[in-house]
Amino acid sequence: MVIFTSLSGLIASIFILLFNSAAISLGAKSAIIIAFNGALLVASYIPYLHALEKEDASVITALFQLIPVFGYFLGLIFLGERLTPVQIIASFLIIVGAVVISLDISGSMNLKVKPFLLMALSAFMIAVNALIFKIIAVEENFWGTAFWEYVGAFTFGLLLFLFVRLYRKQFVETVRRGKGMIFSLNIFAELLNVCAKLLANFASLLAPLALVWVVNGFQPMLVFVYGLLLTLFIPQWGKEKIERKVLVQKIASITLIFTGVYFLLK
Repeated sequence: MVIFTSLSGLIASIFILLFNSAAISLGAKSAIIIAFNGALLVASYIPYLHALEKEDASVITALFQLIPVFGYFLGLIFLGERLTPVQIIASFLIIVGAVVISLDISGSMNLKVKPFLLMALSAFMIAVNALIFKIIAVEENFWGTAFWEYVGAFTFGLLLFLFVRLYRKQFVETVRRGKGMIFSLNIFAELLNVCAKLLANFASLLAPLALVWVVNGFQPMLVFVYGLLLTLFIPQWGKEKIERKVLVQKIASITLIFTGVYFLLK
């Protein structure tokens, strides 16, 4: 997965080069910093994937809500970004709603220390990545910053492929066994992730980092909605738990999220 993520960086950088080549020029210092920032983005997936091996996916997904928390403090310290009391309360409601909707209340919710620390590290790395991107993009330009970040992401993945035998072996074996299908699906998924990241980065130029990443709280809600639609109309593609207890949990969480959004936009 780490290699697939870095490959999407190559494709994204090529598209930016082809369609907006005039904008990719940055100062040497900025280009080097943002390239390392791209490597940081790819590296943030490593503790996340290790955490997934040790804890339920529902719990791990909920812990991504640490990103806006770290984003708030980083934005406050390095950018002087301050949220109003209403924005803080609204953000808190969205984060709580996103955490609750992500949890599998029918299973064990005893969080282990190591997965929590791994996810805290991953969330912190993503928040730092967003901070550095915003600083460089404001100082230079958006598309040039995005180009060199994805160059750095691909370079980091290439180094892992060349020098870490386990990564190389698993990547080659996955592609071989999938006969192109797994490769195509993963690249497609990662390109969607690239588009989402570009939109989030652009939004961060217009609003405080914490508020941009709070909107990430919509993700588990949308996953639930997609799962519910599949369960009702295409059950052979996927099934969502729809017993009463689960539906009450999800509806309460969605209500919290939209209450937070209401106060955020008021």
